[in-house]
Amino acid sequence: MTPFFLGKAALDYARDEDIPVTAGFHCQAENITSHLHLMNSQLINNLTYKAMYQLVYQYVDAIHYPTQFIRDIFEKEVGKTNGYVISNGVNSRFRKMKTERPEAWKDKFVILFTGRYGYEKSHKVLIDAIKESVHEKEIQLVFAGEGPLHDELAAYAKKLTNQPVMEFFSRVEMLQVINSADLYVHPAEVEIEAISCLEAISCGLVPVIADSPRSATRFFALDDNNLFHFNNPADLASKIDYWIVHPEEKAEYSEKYLGYTQQFKQEHCMTEMEK
Repeated sequence: MTPFFLGKAALDYARDEDIPVTAGFHCQAENITSHLHLMNSQLINNLTYKAMYQLVYQYVDAIHYPTQFIRDIFEKEVGKTNGYVISNGVNSRFRKMKTERPEAWKDKFVILFTGRYGYEKSHKVLIDAIKESVHEKEIQLVFAGEGPLHDELAAYAKKLTNQPVMEFFSRVEMLQVINSADLYVHPAEVEIEAISCLEAISCGLVPVIADSPRSATRFFALDDNNLFHFNNPADLASKIDYWIVHPEEKAEYSEKYLGYTQQFKQEHCMTEMEK
């Protein structure tokens, strides 16, 4: 799936045995360079793509890209590839359903973000936005995930009235969490597709998504109120407040998103993969 040691060993074995190989391109350069605090170095990111190509992707028979966005970025650095753009798809279990909210959430407006606790996911932008919201005391933030910034984010969120829920949930638990939330916010600056966002909107959650040029998730926005200027907590706060005070419009957009996500059903995507 990514050009690390196990993938390289599998490729070498397949080539030795004359076995056709496909490879998924599911890793942005920034997912690697952010750990080195070089996420914003265009030179280092470009070199990372070239290294990925030289290590693995030049030798495979076909490449699976989850979005046209990441295909364009990769091919800009390495040239034309034999690629196929197919979404990773959303499992059919992710659907709108009635669920019992946790008691502690019953009088709160619950905002969900699912993502690894890493710098490129921009959790702090969402924390700052909630602090700026005129409805701050009503908001319960849920960070579904895990990662190296757990303690740093927990400390940063101490300024909020309601401390965020920070937990890794199983798929079954995640379905309950999504259907208990009121709004999905995706502040990540770097993102290839964000299946987590697709899972949320497949359950009828209305999203607010960062308009970062390094994120494919922005293309899931159906309206200006589903986008905010990336790394801009004030703009995000205004969008959050908009959806809080417009529940009828939020319900309308919930139905729109349920129709929109039909194209991302896993069954459809796997049929395309088989072809």
